[in-house]
Amino acid sequence: MLTKVWEFLVRFRTWVVNMAGAAMILLPDILSAPEVIAVVPLNYQKYVIVTVFFLNILMRPRPAVMKKDLE
Repeated sequence: MLTKVWEFLVRFRTWVVNMAGAAMILLPDILSAPEVIAVVPLNYQKYVIVTVFFLNILMRPRPAVMKKDLE
């Protein structure tokens, strides 16, 4: 069981990290930062930043390989 969880985390680390980052971005404290307000209009902040995370995920062509995988 623990091996499967570890394998999932290794293969989908981009998803895990980016989803955690997207969740943090949605928090009001982060969105009220002056740096973000200056660049992105207040109404679109959440959507623009979360879209960047999703684009980062989509740029990965396949799940990450592990040492035991044949290439």
